[in-house]
Amino acid sequence: MTSSISSAISAYRNAADPLAALGGSTESDSASAETGTDFASVLKDAAKVAIGGAKEAERASLSAVAGKADIREVVAAVANTEMTLNTVVNVRDKVINAYTEILRMPI
Repeated sequence: MTSSISSAISAYRNAADPLAALGGSTESDSASAETGTDFASVLKDAAKVAIGGAKEAERASLSAVAGKADIREVVAAVANTEMTLNTVVNVRDKVINAYTEILRMPI
């Protein structure tokens, strides 16, 4: 179960950062390498990416309403935000399930 969570987080990071999937390093990669990556920072980064995607989808929707954006851009932004939200919800569910399993363990 831990490996599935790790692989989900890794896949999410690769989806959120296209340069990481290509093997390129970014500024955030070097910063996280210096400070170390813990679970809380991974969740914080995931939340920031999700919020940024939602804001981008909202901007695209507002641009479309104003007649300045193509409907394909809006659909792509909303679909990306939906995928990000589904990923965050799945990770949250896995964390809650892991926590409840830990609580059930005998001492």
